[in-house]
Amino acid sequence: MTDVVAVRRLLLLGAGHAHLHVLRELVRRPIAGVETVLIVPGEQYSAAMVPGFLQGRYDADDLRFDLAGMAGRAGARLVHSAVERVDAARRVVVLPQGDQLPFDVCSIDGVCEARGADTPGVAEHAVSLYPTSGALELRARLDALVADARPVAVVVVGGGATGFQVALALRERLQSSAGSHVALVEQAAELLGGFEPSMRRLAADVLRARGVSVALGGRVVSVSAGAVTLHNGATLPADLVVWVTGAVAPALVARSGLPQDGHGHLLVDRSLRAADGAPLWGAGCCIAVQGIAESVRDGYAVREPPTLDRSLRAALGQGRPGRYRPQRASLVLLDTGGGWALMRWKGMQRHSRWAARLKDMIDRRFVRRYRESDEKGRSAS
Repeated sequence: MTDVVAVRRLLLLGAGHAHLHVLRELVRRPIAGVETVLIVPGEQYSAAMVPGFLQGRYDADDLRFDLAGMAGRAGARLVHSAVERVDAARRVVVLPQGDQLPFDVCSIDGVCEARGADTPGVAEHAVSLYPTSGALELRARLDALVADARPVAVVVVGGGATGFQVALALRERLQSSAGSHVALVEQAAELLGGFEPSMRRLAADVLRARGVSVALGGRVVSVSAGAVTLHNGATLPADLVVWVTGAVAPALVARSGLPQDGHGHLLVDRSLRAADGAPLWGAGCCIAVQGIAESVRDGYAVREPPTLDRSLRAALGQGRPGRYRPQRASLVLLDTGGGWALMRWKGMQRHSRWAARLKDMIDRRFVRRYRESDEKGRSAS
């Protein structure tokens, strides 16, 4: 007589870093009687490698995560679709076409949206890097402008870590186009908010040396074909506008009536489970952890993937849930173009070629980790 094993379903909405880790662990340590479904709207790319891609140092394949291969090795089903809402009470995910996928356990990671994407003209005239697949469109448009052999005016909106790196990457790419110009616009009074003053000063020095102009305190109110308009009425000429204002919580959380913090993030406890006890977990920019300030999590969320993996396994009957504890420090490497990078480690900042080599090694290794099947891990499980 053959034992019948009840099949439970794990739904992974989005392909953020935590979900990539969960898939990798499923290759190493499969869970009997569990069907895993990964739902993503499209291809997933390494955000850390986008600046190098824009400079022409990487090809698209260098930063693409092989989601189909990862899902296949993990025994998961890959579904290319957006998600309309999550009905936690009925344990059902509703897709835009009206199809419904029931689940036992569901997790959200990597489905965030661009802040201010509803600003007039952004959807029509700007390129957003949320999701990161927007980098392919950005490079194609940049290449076309460079091929015209005329001066190019670029405006990068958003002075965080991504905007800083993208502005320098585009400046590097436009070196051969005489008269071209890159402007970086940030609504706040300073660049790289959340970093130490010494890091911000060093970043400003790099931008100045590379010829990138900076407009602080400039809130963009509209984008049109050929110009960006600020709140004070000033306009900046723009053949290309890049929208990198930071990620915000997905509207999916509000549409689904899930527990939220004051900024629309899915509110979770230290095990990364929804605060109301629903069979829903999350990670990355989608969530806010009870009792932990966002400024503490920002940049220090590398411990979320293993916590999420343990908690999902516990919900599926394997082991005990994880408990998220943010680390005290994190290595930060920012690509500044030309084979240089800014490094911050604890209280130390350096701008060097060595930092760029370290960043390249770490970024390539990270993508490669999720491309290769871990046969050693599989055989050991």
